[in-house]
Amino acid sequence: MPNAITGSETAVEETAAAQNPSVAIDIEKLFREHRHHLIRFVERYVRNTEDAEDVVQNTFLEASRCAHRFSGLSKPSTWLFGIALNLARNQVRRNYADMYEAIDDAFIEQIADMHADPAEVIEHRQIADRVQALLEELPPKIRATFESVLEGEATYEQAAERLEIPVGTLRSRVSRVRATVRARFG
Repeated sequence: MPNAITGSETAVEETAAAQNPSVAIDIEKLFREHRHHLIRFVERYVRNTEDAEDVVQNTFLEASRCAHRFSGLSKPSTWLFGIALNLARNQVRRNYADMYEAIDDAFIEQIADMHADPAEVIEHRQIADRVQALLEELPPKIRATFESVLEGEATYEQAAERLEIPVGTLRSRVSRVRATVRARFG
């Protein structure tokens, strides 16, 4: 977990601690006095109550680990809010990174055709899922043959050449897949 103190501040902190070794910080007192203020402070950055509570919890964990390094150059509450601010910034970065990781296919389908009948969209998705499950049950050679023809939009001759099999074998495998689909869903 990142510290709220940078490298140059660490030297100042160690000097101050050497000059004033009796500086102690009471984390429990800080918790009682500042927890609610910290949550509101962090919520302004993360815009989410659950994340704010997590950040505040992590703030107190970090403060507990670093309490021995508190130099007394600032008020304990200022030090605590600094830790919270750094952790809140990290949380916001993680939240934005998470937003771009995955987009549901159903959402893309809705954007692609805003006027489509929702029942038909769901029905097509269910059929596609069932066909995909069927394809996954097929032997790998047959599945690879079928996918090379359909997904690659190649002619039978091009697909046969790519797979290094005779065109007749390719046609036979595709025909078996089609027959299986018709039998199961026909």
